[in-house]
This record gives sequence, C-alpha cells and structure tokens, in this order.
Amino acid sequence: MGDLSKQPRSVEIDFGAGPAVLNAGIKVLDLRAGRHGIVPADGPVRWDGLDALPQLLTVMWAGPGRGIVEAVAAHPGIRFLYWSDAEGDIDLRATRLGTVCVDGLKLRSVRLPACIESLSLGSARANFGAAPPTATVSGTLRIDAPDAGHRLDLRLFHYGADVVIPQGVRRASSLWVWVGGEISAAVLSTLTDLETLTITFDHAPGTITDLEALGRLTTLRSLQLDEAYGLTVEELPELPALQTLELNGTRRTTAAAVKARYRGSAVGVRVSGAKTDEWLALHMDNPFRDWIEDSKGFGKAACLAYNRARQAADAERALRGLVADLNTLHDKYEMIDTLRREQAWDAYCGLARQLEVPAEQAESWFDDERRF
Repeated sequence: MGDLSKQPRSVEIDFGAGPAVLNAGIKVLDLRAGRHGIVPADGPVRWDGLDALPQLLTVMWAGPGRGIVEAVAAHPGIRFLYWSDAEGDIDLRATRLGTVCVDGLKLRSVRLPACIESLSLGSARANFGAAPPTATVSGTLRIDAPDAGHRLDLRLFHYGADVVIPQGVRRASSLWVWVGGEISAAVLSTLTDLETLTITFDHAPGTITDLEALGRLTTLRSLQLDEAYGLTVEELPELPALQTLELNGTRRTTAAAVKARYRGSAVGVRVSGAKTDEWLALHMDNPFRDWIEDSKGFGKAACLAYNRARQAADAERALRGLVADLNTLHDKYEMIDTLRREQAWDAYCGLARQLEVPAEQAESWFDDERRF
C-alpha cells in the first residue's frame, strides 16, 4: 500500500448547487453552470468554496459574471481564466491572471491586469461542434491592456474577413488570427510592435489582400501562413526584420517561388503541404486534402470518400456512407488518430449542414457504426 499521506485528498465543497466532492489538489476547475452541476444555473454562487482548492490554476466560466472576477482576484494562484458567453464590462485588473480566453457577442470591454501575458478573443473552432464557426466577439469590443498590449501574445478566432484589432492591444508582439477565406493585410498594419504573425485560413481560397501593407510591420521576425493557397509571392513586401517564413498548406508553384526569392538571404523558409494546381483544382474545397501529406494512398482515398458522399442520392446515404468509408480507411491504414477524428467530425458536420440535416440526427448517424 502506498504512503497514505501522499494520496489525493478529497474535499466536499458547496458552490450553491449542493455539496460536491472534489480533489483538493485539483488544478483545473470547470464552473460553467450545467456542465457538472456544481454551480447553480442562476442566483448567488458560494465562491468561498475555492478556499479549499489551494493548487487551483485554471477556471472555466460562462455567462454573466456573478462574482467570478472578485473570486479570481481573491485567489491569486489562479492564473488562467476561460470565459465563454461573457457580457458587459469586465475589469480583471485586480487579478493575477496571466492568460485570459474570452468570448461573447454581448461583451463590451475587458480591462487586463499588469501581469497579463496571453489574450485570446473568440471561440476556438473545436467549440462549435456541428455548427459553422463564426465570430463570437464584437468588432466594437474595447480592450484596456497595460502599455497597449506591449509584449502580449494575442489570439483572434474570427472565421470571417472583417477582422478588427482592438485599439487597446495594438502593441502586441505576437498575433495568431484565424479567419475565413480572406483577410486584408491593412487590418494588421496597425500592430506597430508585432514580431510574430500567424494567419490560419479556415477555408479556401486563403487570400491576403493589400499585401503591401505588411511592409509597415518593420519589427516582424516570423511569419507563418496556414492554408494560404491564394498567396501571391510577388506581392509580398520586403520585411526588413524577417527571419522565418513558414507555409503550411500551399501551392507547389508558390513554394518554389518563395524558396527562390529568399535563397541566399537571412530568411529561413519552411514549407509543408505543398500541392499541385491539378490536385487543388480537384480537391481545394475537400476537407481531407491535407491527409495526403502523411500517406498518399490514405489521403487520396479520404478525398474520394468525401466526393462520393457529396454526390450521393440522399442525405442519409451520403452521411452514413462517409462514415462507412472512413471505417474502411481506418481498418486499412490505422491512421485516424484523435486529431484526424476531430477533422473527420468537422468534415461530416459541414456536409450535414450542406444537406440540411438536423444536428441531432447527424450526430446519431455518425455514432451508429463508427469504428475510428
């Protein structure tokens, strides 16, 4: 028998929805109402329950504040806050938070503490389930960050083209922005201290307009473009501080042009997922197009399976057929891991939306015979 003194200690805590037994050493706590039933759906929350969790680092919350800000401020060990469907004005200056992830179309403003290191605005793609990803923060959102966000790691999950960089974080040093199929570089040109930029396109064509505006980013050292199949290398301006250019998902002609342009320079170029124009003409809008990078046979078969599903005579046959084909692929190649399972689910949900199948029905068909 192990040392009992080292065994996890359980504590009984009542946050207002009745007693719940938790591990006293827990580091991550989901307090979103309805998720685990430990917080009442409305009314007061007994925040003193956090006193029994001295090692708590991360809290998840949703909806109106109901005292969450004051509770986090009273427990300086909490360094990470994930807040969905936030509303109104949030003042976090009294907290010791280093990372804040927040979304909510009713959110008007956020004031950040002096110790902030990372700010994420909008909901990550995985949180949408069967629904299409959309912007979950308003374009009028106001952010008040120390020194206008100097040295801040900023992340924007937008999924559209009309991205707005809040005024209060325009000195951020790092930005990852997830958009739809297009973005204007003019939107990014106000980030005067930017050193690292990642742009991820959610769907085709993956185009950056007004590329010359990137030339204003005189401190940019690293540029990463994901699924930027519409990139025009000739229009990419000179970036005097650039050290690394990374393309993940691009045309082979684009990859060749980038390598030729920076050959012999101080800029290191990394390319993955380069595809021929012929391949993209057939599979540009195929969600499995990148699977070919790990196995040509596997990726090609997955693309063909999706194309078959799109051409099926009726919705149920299309969706069940796609799952059956993916089962066969998994049996043969054993390559549908956790990440690809999520990608398969996203592709399936996208097809279900196109076929106007209710989400609940689509989910049932997906799980009926799935073996991956």
